[in-house]
Amino acid sequence: MVRIAKQTYDLTPNEKYTWTDRTYGKLRLIPGASTKLVSTDYGPMLNIDIKFRMMHAESVLDLLDFGVKNQDLERRFAVVSYSSKAIMIDRLTTDIRADDKFTCRVKGEETEMTYFEYLCMKYPNQIREGDLKTRKQPMIVVKDRMRDGQESYFLAQYCYVTGLTDKMRTDHNFMRDLRARTGGDAAARAELTQQLVLPQRTNDRFYSILDTWGLKLTNHLLALSSTKLNTPQINFGDNSVTKAGKWAMFDAASRRSHTIAIRPKLDAAYCILADARGQDDDFARELEKQSRDIDLPLRMKYCETRSTKIEYFLEELRRINDKAHSDEKILVVIMMPDKFKQGDLYTRIKQMTLKSGIITQCVLCAPRKGGNGQKAQMVAVQIVAKLGGVPWTVSTRGSIPMDGTMIIGFDFHHSKAGGTKASLLGCVASINTETMQCWSTAVEVATDDPIADTNILCEVFSNALNAYHQAQGCFPQRVVVFRNGVGESQYLNVGRREVRGLASTLEAASPTSKLCFCLTFKNNTARLFTQEGGNRLNNPPPGTVLDGEAISNQHGFYEFLLVPQSVTQGCVMPIRIVTLHNEITMLTAQALQSLTYQLCHSYFNWFGTIKMPSPVEYAGRLAKFVGTHREDKAILPELHDGFYWI
Repeated sequence: MVRIAKQTYDLTPNEKYTWTDRTYGKLRLIPGASTKLVSTDYGPMLNIDIKFRMMHAESVLDLLDFGVKNQDLERRFAVVSYSSKAIMIDRLTTDIRADDKFTCRVKGEETEMTYFEYLCMKYPNQIREGDLKTRKQPMIVVKDRMRDGQESYFLAQYCYVTGLTDKMRTDHNFMRDLRARTGGDAAARAELTQQLVLPQRTNDRFYSILDTWGLKLTNHLLALSSTKLNTPQINFGDNSVTKAGKWAMFDAASRRSHTIAIRPKLDAAYCILADARGQDDDFARELEKQSRDIDLPLRMKYCETRSTKIEYFLEELRRINDKAHSDEKILVVIMMPDKFKQGDLYTRIKQMTLKSGIITQCVLCAPRKGGNGQKAQMVAVQIVAKLGGVPWTVSTRGSIPMDGTMIIGFDFHHSKAGGTKASLLGCVASINTETMQCWSTAVEVATDDPIADTNILCEVFSNALNAYHQAQGCFPQRVVVFRNGVGESQYLNVGRREVRGLASTLEAASPTSKLCFCLTFKNNTARLFTQEGGNRLNNPPPGTVLDGEAISNQHGFYEFLLVPQSVTQGCVMPIRIVTLHNEITMLTAQALQSLTYQLCHSYFNWFGTIKMPSPVEYAGRLAKFVGTHREDKAILPELHDGFYWI
């Protein structure tokens, strides 16, 4: 076993997790686990989550022979084979060789020997005299930060690099293959969990440590009772309804046969393209057809650029912006050539969106198998949401009345755009909760000053309340806040500080209004399985809820786990909701569960459920969009409505 970062991994060779990639060579996956002791009313429980880490099967020396550069290996984790130790590579050096001598103490006496001789002496079972491949191989230098940068040296032929490179992460084919190898169904994940933990039960030292604390570790997963929420009803504009299917995605027939719930305002639409007689034009015509089918009369004026250079696209966009009136709702569809997939055309266009207020929709022109119909339909739905319309609404039966209720999502994004670090707070607040029409903004915050953060949060909250009042003529009676972006170790202090600030802001605006404040955790280590047909374990269906004594924490807040969506491969991960403050008496535990699940159906960039409540997902996307593309700090007033960033 070896510990890398915060996880422990099993280095036992396993052919099942070893393969050869044509681009990256021979690779292997090392299974491991992260563990956490959770204090619950049920008693202390050990939370185990399976992790995989990729490791090169070839040593650092082999990678250098294959042409990998030294700088590509620096600041990466590696495993030393003879000691099963994880190291962070600081640099590689040829100033020190394996046959260089140094002085060390052996059995109390000062002895001079080479580095390789020292390794043979210390690890006789792993290293022998004739194992050295070449005496000219570089040495890996590792600095010990705990000992004032003291350096240690490791032979390159015994070190194996772990982790993914940036090139691997952007290689979609490689990542798809990697997900297929690490996915595994629910039964496989449960079996691997027990395999990694149960062997330790034969270790006497393991038992003695548990006995010291009066603890026992069971040899099976904990069985609990769960609840299955009703699937909410999806409402469209032609008074037709549907429900999410088995995989929590709207069926293809529903996508074809229904019209949007609320049509947006649109004064003019343009299409900028480089080829008016090629696949760009074909997709644009299909987009107009799909828009008409969902009751969005999209008639675009076509503007052909002189070439595929970026400046010609921006020139056309500026020309359209100069002709537009300030009170007009303008849409510009840009058909981007495939060569700009990794370029900066998209960034330049979105920067103009933030500066001018014109809604833009970028489409990457690439051939698609089966035609453009499905892609064009998804783009048409995106356009509806960007312009402030509503593609569909979700029934809220079983939760609380939406009339007089305001739902707000907060999330942070830490940006490095322009070479400067900044944190942005995204806020998306419903001004008509029945239709999920929202007001939104993103502001910069000072992350090193928690008091200033809270003050900015309260200022944004006050602006959202005023936007609701302007739209409805009154303040909301009930405000439900979903806050994301708080770590496990700090949520208690951060949450309580923000609850006090938001509660006082709401009381100042409307003394009779009530507040509910919930924290959302997207990535948690809990895994849920259902047992069907004997001992076979499967992923739980969407809408599965687990609460009660098995997951409540020592702070006494109500929390629950929710499975909002399905996965076709791998193991589903539930989200965790912690309620820090709730003054709304009608928002019971079951009503809050239903409301959270219903909000997972209101994300207008996907025909189905998403993992988080839509206001939180929108807020995170908005903060990231503005943090990545902004040039000015302020958001234009005309961009406060509509989901222009999806």
